[in-house]
Amino acid sequence: MEVDTLTVTKIQNNIYRIQEDSSFINVDAYLICGEKEAVVIDGLAITKGLYECVRKITDKPVSMIVTHGHPDHAGNGMLEFMEAGFEVFVSFKDLYLIEEMYGDAFQAEKVHNLENGMKFDLGGTELEAMAMPGHTKGSTLVYMPKEKLIFSADAIGSGGFWIQLPESLPLKDYMEPLYQLQAFLEQHEGIKIYPGHSYQIEPYLQEGQDYLDKEYVDELIDITRDIIDGKEVGEKTEIEMDMMKGIDVRTVKRRCVVDYCYDAEHILEK
Repeated sequence: MEVDTLTVTKIQNNIYRIQEDSSFINVDAYLICGEKEAVVIDGLAITKGLYECVRKITDKPVSMIVTHGHPDHAGNGMLEFMEAGFEVFVSFKDLYLIEEMYGDAFQAEKVHNLENGMKFDLGGTELEAMAMPGHTKGSTLVYMPKEKLIFSADAIGSGGFWIQLPESLPLKDYMEPLYQLQAFLEQHEGIKIYPGHSYQIEPYLQEGQDYLDKEYVDELIDITRDIIDGKEVGEKTEIEMDMMKGIDVRTVKRRCVVDYCYDAEHILEK
């Protein structure tokens, strides 16, 4: 029998990774505790108890940032926080994905728009939302300037990267956000990037590193540019999911980005 579990790991004194190990998928949420308030980044998938887990760590007022509208990040944990009356922020560009997923059970009026550049002052530490469209139109990074950390969820993948989905941007439209992120990392050296599925970052884990870095982003750019320029044609791949039917999925493999999935028919436009 499959048992859904949550595992908490302290990354730094005020930062925790909460990993979901479920029969559906393994996914990460993050808890950031300031002196006055706390924020949870993402709502996991199907496992219940995220709110209770967070309350065992902190009794401060807490809100939630949902990085994008997919079910493994806007899951049961998000619903728990909404039901408890706490504020939930998600880009309205992805709101339709959540509404399609939950139907009438989702109370959109309780959700706030997560806008690019929005800041969250937790007391002694600050978070900033950074739009990173590509995986979805509303995908958003969360940056901690003082701690030099970025929480990327699926915006740049976790070793595996999906941009073949119907709601994904064409590759040419993903290049500009990638270049902007690359420039940001060049201007702010030493940033650690914590993704939404840390168990997938095998090349890094083998070296004892549980986060991504600029090398990973550079590789994403190289792959994306090579596909657009026709220098790289991925291997045709079948993904056994209803949502993938009719999509010409191709996969490119490199050292850090071990599974880059794209739609061969949506490289330049949709």
